[in-house]
Amino acid sequence: MERLQAAINKARNNQGETARTTRARPVPAQPRDDTSEAWEALPEAQLTPKLLRRNRIVTSEAGPEATPFDMLRTRTLRHMQEQGWRRLAITSPTPACGKSTVTLNLALSIARQSAAKAIEIEMDMRRPSQNQLLGLRGQRDQNGPGVPELLTGDANFADVGFRYGPGLALATGNAPVANASDILLDDRIGQTLDSIEQAYQPQLMLFDMSPLLVSDDTMAFMRHVDCVLIVAAAERSSVTEIDRCERELASQTSVLGVVLNKSRFSTSEYGGYGDYSYGYGDAKR
Repeated sequence: MERLQAAINKARNNQGETARTTRARPVPAQPRDDTSEAWEALPEAQLTPKLLRRNRIVTSEAGPEATPFDMLRTRTLRHMQEQGWRRLAITSPTPACGKSTVTLNLALSIARQSAAKAIEIEMDMRRPSQNQLLGLRGQRDQNGPGVPELLTGDANFADVGFRYGPGLALATGNAPVANASDILLDDRIGQTLDSIEQAYQPQLMLFDMSPLLVSDDTMAFMRHVDCVLIVAAAERSSVTEIDRCERELASQTSVLGVVLNKSRFSTSEYGGYGDYSYGYGDAKR
């Protein structure tokens, strides 16, 4: 555990030296009524609190279990607003680090903020899991358009997205996609993301990416984001894996921080629920 924490601290200290400067992307201002109509047109996701808790999604309501994610939310939003950033990717070194759980908890935590609007898109197309985690199977036609069609401009966000409350929209994956890296290299993606931002005017877009070290999917998409958060699993992620992730990602975008997941301790710097704790390090520029 000490070596893993040292690696996280090293990655945090190195971010100022290696992170690429990311320019904020201006979005044309729109009257709020225009975006309100687009948000209200999205079908509302029907989420079951009992299922969410069973799947470790604990931020739909405020409480002690949600506190670590609320802290992560506050620091993430503050830092991104200071930098003028809006697009955040979340990845992990390898599978089973809990990146999708962290992403969804962060998204639902943001949704509790009355002044914030966020869009979360599941980009782990090889192994989509969010429909299962959220209990969304059957709430849309599984044979209809999905995230791949959205990214390439063959479907609109309204065709694939859900709304949860007034301020969170979700686009989750359907079936696994074998050619995910080809889709993520498609030149139409940039225009698609710009169109979504213009139509919905979110303060933040979150992208649940594939594990970095198992394919080139995540690296293919980094040109479209302002920053990235790495989720490492205690007793699973190695020092070497964290170092490699930090170096590779910092060559393409700004590394916002490292979240230590599945840690069996809690200190003044870490909050936790059950056997999970979360640590966060601001990127220094």
